[in-house]
Amino acid sequence: MVCTGEGHDMKPIISDKKIEIAEKRVMELIDLGDIKKLSEQTKDNIAQFYESKSRNRLETATLIYSYSSNSKKEQGVEVSANYADYGEVVAASYYAMYYIVHAYLAKKYSMKLREDIRGVHAITYSLIIYYLVKTNNLATHLYEEYLQTMKTTAEIHNISIEDFKEQACGYANKYDESRTAREMFTYYVTKSAEEHHAQHALNIAQEFIGVVRELMMKK
Repeated sequence: MVCTGEGHDMKPIISDKKIEIAEKRVMELIDLGDIKKLSEQTKDNIAQFYESKSRNRLETATLIYSYSSNSKKEQGVEVSANYADYGEVVAASYYAMYYIVHAYLAKKYSMKLREDIRGVHAITYSLIIYYLVKTNNLATHLYEEYLQTMKTTAEIHNISIEDFKEQACGYANKYDESRTAREMFTYYVTKSAEEHHAQHALNIAQEFIGVVRELMMKK
């Protein structure tokens, strides 16, 4: 991916070099046993497990957004008048996308990350580039939106941004590194702007997951 100039109209290019780096990383992880090959008997169960987690996180994002925006009130559930947790909408949306990627890899490539491996977000980034972007199965805008949501979630949940900072040069064009996403959701943005960001993340997650689920069903 080549870093472009500032502005939302400038689309980053996913270069052959970036794909080559992702492929090298994936192959190294396979050689080390950090990416395990699944048997035909287990791959569908693993895929269903991750798809279920993806579905749950997406539902969580939807519910939190609904209560935060006062657009939905479930009978028997009390929510304070000032309740709003848009940062968690973004985070749940990210994890919904994260889990569907791993469901896809289990289903279509019979692979799964080792349970206790470190740097899972950086690894997942490489997996997306190699297995979804390189194959032209994932639109560039969804790839970019995944990265932006991952960045925000990292700041909100204190995930080590160093795990994937070097691979994400495009962030520099869209985020001021001196003002973190946590600050964006905590201090500097109005409630209506927070709601807009959360709704956007939720919409992207729904689109992203829909695309990957379709790929999972293809023969």
